[in-house]
Amino acid sequence: MCRFIFYLGAPIRLSTIISEPSHSLLVQSLHSSCQSVSLNADGFGIAWYVPDITPIPGVFKDITPAWSNINLRQLARVTKSGCIAAHIRAASAGAIVNTNCHPFTFRNFSWMHNGCIPFYNHLKRDIYSMISDSAFELIKGTTDSELLFALFISNYEKEIGYTAEKAKSNGTVYYSTHCALEPEEKPYPSNINNTEIIPKVLQQTIFQIHELLLQYEIKNGLLPKSTGSEGNVNGSNGSNGAGGSSNSSSGSNSPIDLIMEGASLRQTNSCCKLNLAVTDGFTVVATRYVTGVPEAAHSLYWSRGSTIKFDDGHCQLGRSTDSSPHSKSYCESLVISSEPLASDFQCEPVPVNHVVIGNSSGYFSIEPIN
Repeated sequence: MCRFIFYLGAPIRLSTIISEPSHSLLVQSLHSSCQSVSLNADGFGIAWYVPDITPIPGVFKDITPAWSNINLRQLARVTKSGCIAAHIRAASAGAIVNTNCHPFTFRNFSWMHNGCIPFYNHLKRDIYSMISDSAFELIKGTTDSELLFALFISNYEKEIGYTAEKAKSNGTVYYSTHCALEPEEKPYPSNINNTEIIPKVLQQTIFQIHELLLQYEIKNGLLPKSTGSEGNVNGSNGSNGAGGSSNSSSGSNSPIDLIMEGASLRQTNSCCKLNLAVTDGFTVVATRYVTGVPEAAHSLYWSRGSTIKFDDGHCQLGRSTDSSPHSKSYCESLVISSEPLASDFQCEPVPVNHVVIGNSSGYFSIEPIN
């Protein structure tokens, strides 16, 4: 069901997360620890930022397995960045083509998803109806993940009051986003506090998907109608960070009415898994979310340190030796990954139905989705 790694901090070589760790992205593509899908061979992608050159991320994707792509290894060993989003794919929705590989990018945003939307073929028309005209233009593939990204962009533009400029025709026909004649995308305004805005918009996007799935299951008899209040029901944390359910004080709610800690709405019968990561190159927001039972959530880990280094596959967290001016803007490095990058990698699981927020100024927080 896909795996991803995100890095934010002092500039490092892409190989620091792609190939050097004992459980690097290349290793995970061949031997993932995910019990349901251990092989992620349906393509890969990397997005990285070099703000000294452009706020728009560079992207490299291919449908070959990550472990067998020599171009990926060669690129990773000589390219440095302070913001890296890397993804390997095990296809669920959508064909194995380049445009369906993550990360998806639009303007200065990059997006990754590990999971799926149940009943996607039945829900995608409703999702399309919520997407703005400008966000619709970013859709090039056929995955539920990219449609989620378009919904996020629609909500983001509405939140910041952004209106896209009308395109001026010059007679040139563009056939794809990879056309050599197509101009580079323009970033969103830089005066937006994305550390505050992105989490809010991402939570709204998750709520919309959860609500669509919940209503679909009720409409089709897959889930009984609520017998009690739809209000929040406090839960208790388990050892794995998942919220546990408990009956409301009135005792009027049945188990299907209970809302797990951090969830937007009550549980669905199916499990929509939304491990998402979105960044503008300076702020990253990642979620570990599931609409069904919390035990079904995909894994997600976080780790922080002055810098992230690997020696013969062993992880080290220490002080940065990078004296470049750019590196001084980062207080601590942040790694968010589907799986630990090494057996000795010092990381913590993200609690189920929680969001991780970090930025290049050192801000860090883990909060319930709702």
